[in-house]
Amino acid sequence: MANGGYSIESEDDTEYLLHSVLLYRYSIIVDGKPTPPVNVIEKAVDLHAVRVICSSGYQKCISYLWRGWVVQDENDPSVFVDYKGRNDRRFMVHMDPDRMRAPIYQNMTQLLISIVYLGLYTAVINTVNRTGDLDTTEVILYIFTVGFILDELVKIWKAGYHIFGFWNAFNSVLYAFVLVSLVSRIIGLTHPTGHPEREHFNRLSYNFLAFSAPMFWSRLLLYLDSFRFFGAMLVVLKVMMKESLIFFALLLVMIVGFLQAFIGLDLAEDNVIGDVYFIVEAMVKSIMQSPEFDGFDKFAPPFGIILYYVFTFIVMVGFLALPGVGCSLSHEIGHSTQHPYCLVRLRLRRHLRKRQ
Repeated sequence: MANGGYSIESEDDTEYLLHSVLLYRYSIIVDGKPTPPVNVIEKAVDLHAVRVICSSGYQKCISYLWRGWVVQDENDPSVFVDYKGRNDRRFMVHMDPDRMRAPIYQNMTQLLISIVYLGLYTAVINTVNRTGDLDTTEVILYIFTVGFILDELVKIWKAGYHIFGFWNAFNSVLYAFVLVSLVSRIIGLTHPTGHPEREHFNRLSYNFLAFSAPMFWSRLLLYLDSFRFFGAMLVVLKVMMKESLIFFALLLVMIVGFLQAFIGLDLAEDNVIGDVYFIVEAMVKSIMQSPEFDGFDKFAPPFGIILYYVFTFIVMVGFLALPGVGCSLSHEIGHSTQHPYCLVRLRLRRHLRKRQ
């Protein structure tokens, strides 16, 4: 899509476009040495080239790859070949286990397994076993968890730590909570029924499971980003979280300044730092949008109450302005039909690079 050069939009020969332009791996010479070969599909995702990704030719190629109409060669994963049974309408022809190489079927299978996993968790957390014994549903849940952990370890072992991203870290934390729950249950089983220690560890095990409920549901987003609605919302959420982190970084600097001011006032009043807990608690409540002004009217008057009013005002204005970030996201939302394509491409790139 270069100006004045070759345009994949105007290419009518699909065979040439797919196999000779977009999927063929090229190297360039940098400092007299060839770079590792890479194709346009992967490079566009690496560079987040939205304009290229959203072109019709690129989307057609991605659609072919996603549906498994163009697959990686069994002998050389860097080479792509056409799926021979693409135009065959017979159902049994497509009932081939080898078709699980297609990213669309892999994503559907992972989504189905995640829903079953969530169902098992819901059944376990809604039927608390007071005796501390492990029932069938709990055993299956823990088996699923161990399987997911082994799958993550195999990925890292085969592809290296470079594939470790946000969702890998997120899942690792979730699996860690479930494992802690299992260990607590096992420790409880070492004590006889009715023993206080057994009840304690059994309750602790369910507390860890209940604590991880938001993570179980959030895990579904890993496989729902291929749907346009969820993809668009995830793009907007990502940008808003980035802006929020910037705001909190600035707020942290101001918090340190105000904290030092309050401690200074406390120290100047009686030469003893005795109200640190009260100061920190009041500042945290102000940040959580629940300020308490009682006590500051007697705290180094009138400086204490005035300083707390200023701090609360700054925090309130900052949080009120934070939703206004949505206005600055008009460009992102306006292109929200484009950015989900990038999410799908990221998922597709992970599927393709697993086999390389």
